[in-house]
Amino acid sequence: MKRVFFPFRKTIIFLTAFGLFLSGCQSPAPSIPPAPTGTASPVPTETVAPTPTNTVLPTFTPEAAWYQQLDPSLGVLRFHYAQVTNSKARIYVSLDDAVASTGNSGPLENYPAYVAYTTRKTVDGHDYYLTNYGWMKGDDLQDLTPSSFTGLQITRPVTFRFGWVLSETQSVNSAGLPVQTYERYQVVHEVPARASRAGFVAIGADEWLPEKSVALVDPVVPQEAGQVCRFIYVSLAHQTLSVYEGCKLVFATLISSGKNSYTFEGRFAILYKDQPYSVITPPAGSPNDYYIEGVPYFMSYTSTSFGFHGAYWHDSFGSPASHGCINLAPADAHWLYDWAYLGDYVFISQN
Repeated sequence: MKRVFFPFRKTIIFLTAFGLFLSGCQSPAPSIPPAPTGTASPVPTETVAPTPTNTVLPTFTPEAAWYQQLDPSLGVLRFHYAQVTNSKARIYVSLDDAVASTGNSGPLENYPAYVAYTTRKTVDGHDYYLTNYGWMKGDDLQDLTPSSFTGLQITRPVTFRFGWVLSETQSVNSAGLPVQTYERYQVVHEVPARASRAGFVAIGADEWLPEKSVALVDPVVPQEAGQVCRFIYVSLAHQTLSVYEGCKLVFATLISSGKNSYTFEGRFAILYKDQPYSVITPPAGSPNDYYIEGVPYFMSYTSTSFGFHGAYWHDSFGSPASHGCINLAPADAHWLYDWAYLGDYVFISQN
């Protein structure tokens, strides 16, 4: 509520003076000769307009932008993608073979499987897809739409924790009453609070979100980095990735690490960068079976083939979902692939 202050002091002075004037008019006055007879001309009176009072409105300085979204073009991929829904699906040498279901075909290497395709043909009302290794029947596939989520490029130093809402959540005030609803992947940041609330994060003057509903990034250089000033930092606890250059945070995003603690903490380095698109299958001895074509922007940080790469087959960023690699949304994987050099440090922490 805006409080407007009136010039009471001036009003009091004015009324006091006016009162003295009136009391003077009532005092005895010297005799005045009688006015001449006739109709007296009216004496004009002067009307004094009130002096306007200018109300000074407060001015607000908007918060300087501290991040920007990635260029959406980074998320544009070379292929279309589909999930194989039939464990007995076949790959055919030609479109004619696929239409006729000939024996000129073979099985997928593993299942579950995801394929990348460049061409889709419709014959007699049935769809056929040209994947990396041959033609497949559309009845065995389900089209996928890669996640459009992107991380944040940090444009100035920040001193507060920030992050993303992980699922639709309602904020509350200190009395526990609802304030507003936040959507998944909405960006929020922590603000100073007069008091703390266990299990909540303050995001406004009297507005709180449940801590479990947000994934937060701390901009402070982590202790694990020591004197290293250019590195990638992964927090398994928060499922976030931060990139530091010149000992300053320059990029942050959500990840999906391995389920069942299959992503190991430690100090690593970027060992090699694969071609922009590759096929990934389980390493020797892995208890998992899978076959994934057209994986974008794979970079390994261990000799056992664990690495960073884009994931087009899920949108679960912010929670574990992989077989051990660190999954990124396609645009984020592209940005990280372009930024990283061989030998760049990677720190993976349980914190």
